[in-house]
Amino acid sequence: MFRTLFAVLGVFCVFFHGIVLAQGPGDTHDDILELGEVVVTATKTPHALKEVPVDTIVITQKDIERTNAQTVLDVLRQVPGIATSVHDDIFGTYTWRATMRGLSFNDGYGLVLVDGQRMTGSGQSGGMGEYGIGLNQIPVNMIKRIEIVKGPGSALYGSDAMAGVINIITKGPSRKPSGSAGGSYGWYKVRSRYKNGKVTVPSDHGEYRHLATGYASFGDTPFDHLGYFLSYDYEKAQDIRKDPIDSYRHTGLVKLKFDPSDRFEAELSSLLSHYEKTGYREEDSWRIDLKTTMHPVDGHTLYLNGYLYDWDFEHGYPGYPYGYKHGDQAERQAEIRYGFFLWQSHHLMAGGEYRGQALDYVIENKGDRIPVDEDIHTWSVYFQDEYAVTDWIMAVPGVRYDHHSLFGGEVNPKFSIMLQVDHQTTLRASVGRAFKSPTIRQLYYQAPYEHGSYFIMSNPDLDPEKSWGYSMSIERLAFSNKVVTSLAFFRNDIDDLVQRVDTGQTYQDKPLLTYKNVSSARVQGIEFSARAAFDWGLGCRMSYTYTDGWNKDDDKRLTYVPEHAIGVMVSYDNRELGTGMSVTLNYTGRQYVDAANTRTITDNAVVGAKIYKDLAKIARLSLEADNLFGSSKGDRENFRTAHTYVLKLDMKF
Repeated sequence: MFRTLFAVLGVFCVFFHGIVLAQGPGDTHDDILELGEVVVTATKTPHALKEVPVDTIVITQKDIERTNAQTVLDVLRQVPGIATSVHDDIFGTYTWRATMRGLSFNDGYGLVLVDGQRMTGSGQSGGMGEYGIGLNQIPVNMIKRIEIVKGPGSALYGSDAMAGVINIITKGPSRKPSGSAGGSYGWYKVRSRYKNGKVTVPSDHGEYRHLATGYASFGDTPFDHLGYFLSYDYEKAQDIRKDPIDSYRHTGLVKLKFDPSDRFEAELSSLLSHYEKTGYREEDSWRIDLKTTMHPVDGHTLYLNGYLYDWDFEHGYPGYPYGYKHGDQAERQAEIRYGFFLWQSHHLMAGGEYRGQALDYVIENKGDRIPVDEDIHTWSVYFQDEYAVTDWIMAVPGVRYDHHSLFGGEVNPKFSIMLQVDHQTTLRASVGRAFKSPTIRQLYYQAPYEHGSYFIMSNPDLDPEKSWGYSMSIERLAFSNKVVTSLAFFRNDIDDLVQRVDTGQTYQDKPLLTYKNVSSARVQGIEFSARAAFDWGLGCRMSYTYTDGWNKDDDKRLTYVPEHAIGVMVSYDNRELGTGMSVTLNYTGRQYVDAANTRTITDNAVVGAKIYKDLAKIARLSLEADNLFGSSKGDRENFRTAHTYVLKLDMKF
């Protein structure tokens, strides 16, 4: 099957290349390929995407609307370097195997932000356990755009930005009254599981499970300088286990924006969520976020922001073999930074940040009661200089110092450089140090914790993991900026890698494992991407990623890191007829699922599609499908979805 798919892909690429050459020069279309999109995540300062000095990818609201994506993870699967193959297109399912440049999000190697602030809440976002970080933080309908910055980001963001940063930016107030509403209904089947020579059939084998969403939002600026935005989203699905389990999530977003003059702007937002997996999980979270921007004099900017976040959760139930966990985690953060121009060629920025994390919950497991009660503080200062060496060279040195209440001080420098060879060609290169704090489970449990067939014991003496990361890329615009191609090389060398090891002892007659800084790893690879869009409605995105990830101590490949990955999306929009369609193909190579490299997920391809029709000027009806050919995604040892179909109605007014 894969040879056929690649043959079709090759024919399409030749045909598409011929179309591009036939078009010849035309008008510039920065809006089509997001080249003029203003981004802030890479340097914490605004830049047009084509001028940002660090490798950055933007996924806009229009990009999302062209796809059949039901979750954030679906949106990201076309991004080179991000592996999302081992997941299902269903709300509330696990996303803990997702990686960026070979490093796991769930274990904190990639930083996930919502509107620039850290988020947890692992169950509703697909993370594993109370410590995990999932990518499905909020519903797709609330997203304005996603900014993806690759490479070590600890110089600006501190811990957990070893592989890069994903910033999910939500919608906000509009200048005139506008709103949206819609809903969807979907159906899917669950495949049987083949594990250890045994076949386990879903209890509803042959029947469809169902998913549904509903949303509404409204924004306005009723007064000259005061705007608001209100949004609510409801999601429901039935999971992908042996038995269907109803999952629900209610999400509310409120934003107020006040900009009385060109020199002052403030935004207050609140995000609330209630998630429940019937009889198994329940989570409530809320966040309050205040951002202010001031320009005391021309060329000077003062940023002040802070947020409070609370996540209350109940995972499992009394007697659950993986522990009954219930309690609370809280985050609090405050940041100040000041930026100004010096001699017109330097933009200097200095900042300070405080982050606090409070853990207050209990794990009940086979009669053991394990309290987790910690208050963790991190104080940070950072500095960055965006130096325009010439009109076509920009250098960006930066450094950050973090003082962690447990680990002490960490210094993380970074240097980036951008060279504009001509108006169509840009070279970028970066080198930087990053670090990652051990997870809650690795550090803070006060007694061994049962995890099915074994017990795990935390290790409070762990050191942070450290890495040096390198990247180089070349970006080329062609045919009046209608075609953009990029080729990048990356490498991360990680020391003091934390791994789970067997102590050789037993606890309650089961093996006892613990965590140690025992190894180092190397992840390197190549990323290629091409994007094209034309006035007459045809668009194409293609990407290829080669990743070479190794545990250097035992010379074994890292788990859940596919060596090869290919993504293709072709879209067509006919504005006159109000119709359109898109087709996606994602190929993922073989992955190892165990450290000994004895078990694998085989290579696989997944095809999705979407077709839509505009109804008048305010409504769009679409039929969306994922996994059209029913692929097992190479993972027959777990329950997986087969085909997924969704009928959706979106309205704007």
